[in-house]
Amino acid sequence: MTPKERFMKALNLEEPDQVPFADWVDKEIRQKLVEAMGADRMDEGEFGEAIGFDAIGYQDIYALSPVCDETMTDEKGNVHYMAKGLIRSEKDLQMMVFPDLAQGNLLDGAKRFVDNYGKKDLALYCGIRPGIQPTYLSLGWMTFAESSMGDQKLIEGIYDRYIEWNCRNVELLEAIGFDFFFLYDDIAYKKGPMFSPVFLREFFIPRFKLLADKISIPWAYHSDGDLSTIFDNLLGLGMNCINPIEPPSMDIEKVKEKYGHRVALWGNIDLIHTLPHGTVEEVEQEVKERIKKIGKGGGFILGTANSITDFCKVENILAMSKAVKKYGKYPISF
Repeated sequence: MTPKERFMKALNLEEPDQVPFADWVDKEIRQKLVEAMGADRMDEGEFGEAIGFDAIGYQDIYALSPVCDETMTDEKGNVHYMAKGLIRSEKDLQMMVFPDLAQGNLLDGAKRFVDNYGKKDLALYCGIRPGIQPTYLSLGWMTFAESSMGDQKLIEGIYDRYIEWNCRNVELLEAIGFDFFFLYDDIAYKKGPMFSPVFLREFFIPRFKLLADKISIPWAYHSDGDLSTIFDNLLGLGMNCINPIEPPSMDIEKVKEKYGHRVALWGNIDLIHTLPHGTVEEVEQEVKERIKKIGKGGGFILGTANSITDFCKVENILAMSKAVKKYGKYPISF
């Protein structure tokens, strides 16, 4: 079975030949991993194959999801949102001018990605911010809170613009040839949603559904934190997969038991202790336990509890990759 077939079968809640493995990788540790695997540099396809990924992604955050927010660029060139939104009144909505992806060369990078790596039999995905996170970043938390508790026209004006823009974009992106979408919106803290579940159900979800209904290829949804109180509402959007089921905020065994027949689960290897501070043996044991408890029956993709971050140990990431191949072969019988 090719990596692409393996990954897509898991998205379809079936058992492939082995548990798939995929994740997003921060730049600094990516280069350390490249060197640890005996090379000076690798392109995305070469890196994916070397680390054992079954899927790789195209994620041009700033071109595909502009945010009206003050930012800071650190010494490594990473851009950080400062949570100081630039939209403070309805007149500020005029600054929300989104690029028309049907014009010019804005999709050239996405096309090159599919052209370059489509022959490698890896599943290819495109990252999209559907709009909840850019909305609260564009407002800043204080303005967002005030608007959500009173006149909601400001939030409505921003979020509707993101949804309408993304509805136009998904058809263009699907035509390029991606196998699935990865929609990411951080909407929860470690102890629950960032805002009222009622507000999410009544305001965000119906608008999000307009975008979800436009998507005709499989898609995964990402948010950190504890989604327990809104999980049923999110599943109503029709995604094929939820990522990353972050521990200890969520118990992936309980999620598998309750929802494993409805949605694939992707992620969950601990980023608090195991990958940054644990031993290689602890990593192998945790991967083995996840596969044993969650992998049976299919619908499981192994990855981290968020992404492969710069604070992880290189040897632990390599151990995670090896352990998936060692223990992940179906049928899982240990």
